[in-house]
Amino acid sequence: MGGILRAGMSSRFRCRWLSRSDADVTDLPALERAFADADAVVHLAADARVSAAFEELLAPNLVGAYNAYEAALRAGVRRVVFASSNHVMGMYQWDDARFADPASPQQVAAEAPVRPDSLYGASKAWGEALGRFYAERQGLSVVCLRIGWVTPDDARPPARGKKDEPPDVARRGQRMWLSHRDCVTLVEAALTADVLFSVVNGVSDNAGRWFSLEEGRRLIGWRPRDGLRTLDGER
Repeated sequence: MGGILRAGMSSRFRCRWLSRSDADVTDLPALERAFADADAVVHLAADARVSAAFEELLAPNLVGAYNAYEAALRAGVRRVVFASSNHVMGMYQWDDARFADPASPQQVAAEAPVRPDSLYGASKAWGEALGRFYAERQGLSVVCLRIGWVTPDDARPPARGKKDEPPDVARRGQRMWLSHRDCVTLVEAALTADVLFSVVNGVSDNAGRWFSLEEGRRLIGWRPRDGLRTLDGER
């Protein structure tokens, strides 16, 4: 996502791009120095493997999220945009067929109870909860984006599942696809919206999607421009 944003962000944003060599998310003082004079921070750094063990997630996802918020607060940053994940809500598709049935219009709202499908999803739920604490107790504005499936080449995800994925996973990625263009406009909307705290689903307007887009429109004024109109194997 970092490369996609770097290539597509509007010129009205003056961006400072940080890599692991610039600032380690486990190093709070380094992050505070890196965030100096910034108006907003887009926090993307994490271990994104759904199969990752707790010991592998602890430093980058739990400690790293805390350091990002705390460093932003200390540096006087106005807003943090936190890259969360669709896996925060993944259990809805695991055990409730309504959200996997293309004939059913059921969708998961951003405000629905959190139901992570993995330790990775739980680590992102921690980041969202921590963001709410920093917003409501510390006054740091936070927007959490539950990112769907971003592909390197902007193509539709493959119609095949991964090990230990929920039923009907063959088209889950296609329902969760987020185009590069929508990814950029989503982050830009999150940077400029007039909110203290919000959680928004980050997927394109795909056929059969089971994530609601209403919160994005209502809370940050974001409307995806792209979407897969058909899914592999369906008409």
